[in-house]
Amino acid sequence: MDPMNSDSPSGPSTDRAALRSRRLTSALTLAMLASWLLMLSPLPYSLLSGLAGLVALVLLILLIVRAFRERRFTMAAFGILLGVPAMLLIIGGAALDLAFYGPMAELEQCRSTAITEQARTGCTSAAEGSMADWVSGLFGG
Repeated sequence: MDPMNSDSPSGPSTDRAALRSRRLTSALTLAMLASWLLMLSPLPYSLLSGLAGLVALVLLILLIVRAFRERRFTMAAFGILLGVPAMLLIIGGAALDLAFYGPMAELEQCRSTAITEQARTGCTSAAEGSMADWVSGLFGG
């Protein structure tokens, strides 16, 4: 009997599927790590966390679909309950950074030059006022 027979459950197609799953999981891990590290970076770069989060979300959905097909429901549920909300929060955070780019850039610049804790508190209150003015100007109020 041929060891490379396609009827065999441990044949090359199973090896290829396992290799694809490992590659998908590795790519997902790297995309999630990149989105998290970019989220922690200063403002112009933190906007890229949304893009990395979007890539991670697509890879996560592919992995969830694959888990359902292979009847690994625990892995699929774990991805749905923890992975999807985490990626949506990272994407949402990047969208908020983009929406409030001006006030957030001012806040980061102010905090980088603040020497005392009192100055940092002043930066935060000034940023809150700037955001309130920005939002009221946006809605014509």
